[in-house]
Amino acid sequence: MKKRFAAILLVFILILTACSDQTEKNESDSEPSGQDQNGQINIQFGAAIDPNMEQVGKLEKKTGETLENNRWTKLFSEKNGVTTQYKLMAPQADYTQKLKLSIASGDLPDIFVVSDKADLKQLAEGGAIQEMGPIYDQYASPLLKSIIEAETKKVFDQVTYGGKIYGIPAKMPSTNGYNHLWIREDWLQKLGLKRPKTMDDVYNIAVAFAKQDPDGNGKADTFGLGLHKDFLNGMKGIFWGYKAYPEFWYKNDSGQIVFGSVQPEMKKPLELLAKMYSEGLVDHEFGSKDEAKMLESVVAGKTGMIYAPHWTAYSVEKTMENDPNCKWIVVPLPTDGSDPIQIPLSNSADGAYVVNKDFKHPEKLVEMLNTYVDALFGENADFNKYWSDGDIDSVWAMSPIHTLDPSLDLKGHQDIKKALANNTTDQLTGVAKGFYKTMQDGVWGMSMMFGPKDTPFAFVDQTYPDQVIWSEFEGAPTPTMATNWSSMSELLNTEFTAMVQGKKNLDSDFDKMVQNWNNLGGKNVLEEVNAQAINK
Repeated sequence: MKKRFAAILLVFILILTACSDQTEKNESDSEPSGQDQNGQINIQFGAAIDPNMEQVGKLEKKTGETLENNRWTKLFSEKNGVTTQYKLMAPQADYTQKLKLSIASGDLPDIFVVSDKADLKQLAEGGAIQEMGPIYDQYASPLLKSIIEAETKKVFDQVTYGGKIYGIPAKMPSTNGYNHLWIREDWLQKLGLKRPKTMDDVYNIAVAFAKQDPDGNGKADTFGLGLHKDFLNGMKGIFWGYKAYPEFWYKNDSGQIVFGSVQPEMKKPLELLAKMYSEGLVDHEFGSKDEAKMLESVVAGKTGMIYAPHWTAYSVEKTMENDPNCKWIVVPLPTDGSDPIQIPLSNSADGAYVVNKDFKHPEKLVEMLNTYVDALFGENADFNKYWSDGDIDSVWAMSPIHTLDPSLDLKGHQDIKKALANNTTDQLTGVAKGFYKTMQDGVWGMSMMFGPKDTPFAFVDQTYPDQVIWSEFEGAPTPTMATNWSSMSELLNTEFTAMVQGKKNLDSDFDKMVQNWNNLGGKNVLEEVNAQAINK
């Protein structure tokens, strides 16, 4: 009997031990991070990447690389002892929504990007993420610091709360904020028109493009200027020509920070757009069409002028599939004829990388960023490998973290222009070498963006940074913004669209709109923004 009891007791102990081991194993498996048997640190990332984007599929088909196993993840494994996993990955809009759910549940990745400044403020003030200022100071390489801080340390304003830095900005070229005037030069030549220099020229060309049959099909089926519902943001250049700066914070002559969308300078560009609308020079259905829908008309050869960013090159080039004789150029932004144009820019970043409060190796974020910038911009950089792969030009974005030298696009253009002039393209290095190779591979969009003349960066080269106005407010939403900004923005968008469509008076109704905006919270927001600037 005693032997039987002892045997049963032994079995029971073994079962308990096995259960305990399994529990410990399961708990270990569920840990967000830790070292594997090879000494690698497993890190779960959150990244705003579209896993279904065309470029990802093309790279996998060409090389077998995936988002979790590619040249970047292998580099981080080799240099930083990191194994890449994704806890959260989605296109930007979906990512932001999913991250909000993760914040609410407290189930966060180890290292993740935050693009919404309100979310970042919530995470910092709630103690969910680690202070990164001292870690950045200690571990960031001179190269990384030179890139992050290239356009002043104001880039840290958006990640600073209570005097502490909680994230590392994913620095991007602020020249991404430029808006350009694209125009069909073949239409100009056909109709005997000169390139526009003033806003009056823009109007006259729009009239000709809409009324004089530039496509030669005998039908009145062309638009003089492309227009879409997000024109305040997507077509900023037409406003800049009148010294109007929508959706931008700057100091007025009295030294007060103001919001450009509600300033009286907005009236003239709105008047021009309203005139074009009434005369049929723009699409009367623009209020229900986004930029992508407008670009369909461009590609179809039915629109001859657009205001858009430099990467629109990849859209306008498709026009040539329908009309091999078409020729797009970019011209310097026309003005109302007064002072040289000024370009309003924010210190650009693709959000900021933050570290979960429970992650034991926050320095890994900075070390990986050191590795990233060294691979693209260091003395021994392999730009061709880590930027693109033939016509797959988004390899740089297929990394769990990224940050770019803000001068890379402009420097690439400048070096290529100089090399072409001196017949020394075989001596190009770094960014310019990579860009030029892609251009030589026949990627027209790259030539259109970075070529020596009549391109977006030819204009950037003329104006950056001497003619740039930097934003005066880039911090987290103020208290009133947090509750009222959405309705305040909706008011402006609705009213501006109605003014262009002739449904509202540009003088009396503009002033009423500003008063309503102030009553909705604008007056408080302006006070809060100016108070933040004083208290920095």
